[in-house]
Amino acid sequence: MNRVKKFFMNALIMGASAIFMRTVSVCWSAYVANKIGAEGSGLFALIMSVYAFAVTLACSGINLAVMRLVSQEIGLGNDKNAVAIMKKCVGYCLFFGIGAGLLLFSFSGAIANNILCDARTELSLRALSVSLPFIALSNVFSGYFSAVRRVYKNAASGIAEQFVKIGITVVFLLIIAPRGIEYACLALVLGSCIAEALSFFYMFTLYIFDKKKYLSGKNASGEKKNFLVQIAGIALPIALSSYLRSGLVTVEHILIPIGLKKSGADAAAALASYGTIHGMVLPLILFPSAVCITFASLIIPELSELDAKYKTVYGNTHICYIVKRAVKFASVFAIGTAGIFICFAEPLGNLIYPGTQAAKYIVIFAAAIPVMYTDTAVDGMLKGLGQQLSSMRYNIIDAAVSVALVYTLLPKFGIYGYVICVFVCEILNFSLSIGRLITVTGAKISLPAITAAPVCCIAGAASLSLILCRLFGFELDTAPKCAAAIIATIILYLLLMAGVSAVSREEINWFRSIFRKED
Repeated sequence: MNRVKKFFMNALIMGASAIFMRTVSVCWSAYVANKIGAEGSGLFALIMSVYAFAVTLACSGINLAVMRLVSQEIGLGNDKNAVAIMKKCVGYCLFFGIGAGLLLFSFSGAIANNILCDARTELSLRALSVSLPFIALSNVFSGYFSAVRRVYKNAASGIAEQFVKIGITVVFLLIIAPRGIEYACLALVLGSCIAEALSFFYMFTLYIFDKKKYLSGKNASGEKKNFLVQIAGIALPIALSSYLRSGLVTVEHILIPIGLKKSGADAAAALASYGTIHGMVLPLILFPSAVCITFASLIIPELSELDAKYKTVYGNTHICYIVKRAVKFASVFAIGTAGIFICFAEPLGNLIYPGTQAAKYIVIFAAAIPVMYTDTAVDGMLKGLGQQLSSMRYNIIDAAVSVALVYTLLPKFGIYGYVICVFVCEILNFSLSIGRLITVTGAKISLPAITAAPVCCIAGAASLSLILCRLFGFELDTAPKCAAAIIATIILYLLLMAGVSAVSREEINWFRSIFRKED
């Protein structure tokens, strides 16, 4: 199987599995939100904001280091070096994972009472500390399977983990959730912890069998290297930048309910508004982004290998080829998704989160989807080209600006201040990232040319779909009816894109050649 075909087959596998898992996740989020309410969702979001920072400490940039170094060594035929990299990365993650777990466990009380200002979060934070070493180690093996392009194993692990988590959590919710919101959050946390541990053991087993089957244990060059410096050179700068960014994001999430209180909302209402956005709306809005996230993760080892093996011969020609098409793919997908969310915000909000203000916020945040999704693909390409420091620098700037805007705007404008903050920061991050990508690769990317046709086509498709629904009295009051209308809109969008030749003949021929070319 040639390189391009294998890449797209992996993309198809990971994309399909990611969409499936996101579908399950959104359904699960809806179940949880309806089970624990908006206030419970807000409390859980606070817990997870601290947990996200702890996970950053535990993983410390190791996933990217594994993907880049393993893909490079295997590409050069140095299987023994790849195994050596994995051993050192496991040791690296044990150090950081255990350390992060001990820190979170030791300071959970202080964090709950003095930072989150809610003692109900302490039990959940202590429970989450146990899962950190397992998450860190899982990142190592996930990076390995991405590097060797056997991503179906990551997909299998992710699907299994999701269902195990749901099953265990449902049991815990039935047993301890009736005791109150604090214990409902603890039930969610315990399910995640057990699922993370089981996922690690599963991935470790897969790696052992994979290594025996595919890795020869020899180096084509006969060269042995000390990879600790290389691992640290990639992982630690990312880790340090991630610590700062994740810390800023955590501060931002803590400031949001505080800012909402200052705007006039009481504590319960502030927590409920925060929970509506972060526990309900954003998981739904970000659900389709699984496609772009998958694409970004796959493109990192692809571009790394191209950069290592072919740049001296072909320059940036091959890289520009992939970059331009990746940006176009992400933009077309993102714009279509945004149009669908805007068009069907009310029925989606009412069906998934009845009795809440979710529909209103879906419309608002959907407008940011084109920038958010495309930025995900751009960020992956920057990392694949060794520009991880630039990527993290932009993320830190984004997070710092976000904290400043949340602190300044929320007390004055309430929840709409947060909306302004999201839009400003997403546009800022994307502008910096796409500018850097163009500078590094020399790719000629015209965003107006890429986006004009998709915007017109999704506007036409959504309008036509709504007109037909009203003309035939088709009420979107059930999930099957809403799904049918969305599918019809997607089909209309694709037909209109084809009708205006938004995709060139050369691009169509390129996609066709994927399944014909040989190395």
